Amino acid sequence: MDLYLLRIADSMSESLNSAEDLYVTARRLMDCRSTQYDLRAAASAAEEGSDNGIPDAKYILALFMHVGAGGIQKDEASARELFSIAAASGSRAAAMVVSEMESNDSDVMGKLISLRFKGEQRDPDACRRLFQLYDTGSSCVRKNHAVAVEWYTVCAQEDDAEAQNTIGFMDLMGKGVPKDQGLAVYWLQAAAENGSDKAMYNLGRMYDEGLCNSEPDLKMSVEWYTRAAEAGNMDAQYSLGCLHSTPKTRFTDVKKGIRMFQAAAEQGHAEAQYQLGMSYAYGEGVARSPELAAKWLEESCRNDYQQAMVDFANLSFEGKMVPRDLEKAAHWFSTAANRCNGYAQYALACMYGNGFYYDQDDELALKWFREAAEMGEVNSQYALACFYYEGRGTEQDMSEAAVWFDQAADQGHPAAKAFIGMMRVTGSGVEQDIEEGLRNLNESADQQYPEAFYYLGKIHYDGVFVKKDLHMAKKFLNVAAKQGDPDAIALLNKMKMERGR
Repeated sequence: MDLYLLRIADSMSESLNSAEDLYVTARRLMDCRSTQYDLRAAASAAEEGSDNGIPDAKYILALFMHVGAGGIQKDEASARELFSIAAASGSRAAAMVVSEMESNDSDVMGKLISLRFKGEQRDPDACRRLFQLYDTGSSCVRKNHAVAVEWYTVCAQEDDAEAQNTIGFMDLMGKGVPKDQGLAVYWLQAAAENGSDKAMYNLGRMYDEGLCNSEPDLKMSVEWYTRAAEAGNMDAQYSLGCLHSTPKTRFTDVKKGIRMFQAAAEQGHAEAQYQLGMSYAYGEGVARSPELAAKWLEESCRNDYQQAMVDFANLSFEGKMVPRDLEKAAHWFSTAANRCNGYAQYALACMYGNGFYYDQDDELALKWFREAAEMGEVNSQYALACFYYEGRGTEQDMSEAAVWFDQAADQGHPAAKAFIGMMRVTGSGVEQDIEEGLRNLNESADQQYPEAFYYLGKIHYDGVFVKKDLHMAKKFLNVAAKQGDPDAIALLNKMKMERGR
């Protein structure tokens, strides 16, 4: 390149930088918190930057034109055209406005652009409203976390503690922005120093989980949790309760843990209510109190904590740790079951199947066993198989029984292994496979399931599927008999009688 061309390139570069400076100047003059705030001068700088081809300057000028400010005559049609030109030239903000214009009428867009114009002036109230719009989405704008963060950062920079905490949390979680633990700590500490108990709690979590570019630091975690708890943050109170209740750590202090659970529970924290209730039920860190256990567990249930529903229903059914109350057991099992809790569905099925509280109803029992079985609840898979095997609540179906016995067996259920093993040996409801069936039976026996020993003993006694072996039969039957299996006892007695003949 010769000297003449170099001079042209340098001139073009200086011109471009000068035009970009005009855009920066326009933004600075638009800042309503600045001593240099001057909308007329800002509009002039934006107009000159637009004339020099800067896309974002065109966007700013279009805002002035749309609202009619800074000495610029209001002209919505020309503004819409300029937004389109700016968008085509590469202005991301203008492209968003153009997109919103396509899905909103002129009245709605007028309000949106007026709000955006105030936001571009760094007006905190406008920026807060814009954050809320883009963070959740609405009928007029699409959810866009990245844009929401941009607007709320203005509020964070103006020392708004809630904004600082929110931006810090979004940086931590990568919500709308790349995950940035350093930036998260920066904003959360700023919010904490401005009195945000939520930020104090979030910092405690970060140190607790090792998210501060370091290994977990429980000392720092406890410090931040304590500050947040003293400020009344119930999540921090609950977290401290858990840390103090963890056995054999430097922070173990069960009584302090109970105090933290109590403080959080009184504010309505469902998990703290559950922990407090279970502590009263079992007398852990407090004097045992069935009445207080029932009170706090039911509070947790009402706050929709499923583990509380299941455990409180169990305790109410058993009547040992809290007063026996089958009505409450049925209610909370049913509530949790309808929220797709597999164990609750199993328990509810058992209540229907056995006639506890409800009238005995095999069809409803079958329904709930199936609901839970299809979610992988192993006891329900076994029970459902038994219902098909026996023809309870439905027609007998050995093939369907085999399917569910097999699924439960795959999850290690010893009784299911014994059943599917015997069905494979005999070819009942499933293709016969003596070797695989014996393997299932032996696995069940390894888990000390009595009927597996009985089946193995009977197979060796009968000598139909394996070579008859009375010694092996007696060995298996004796194990089953010692565990109280009546069929094994009867067969052993029969064998004694046969030897005595």
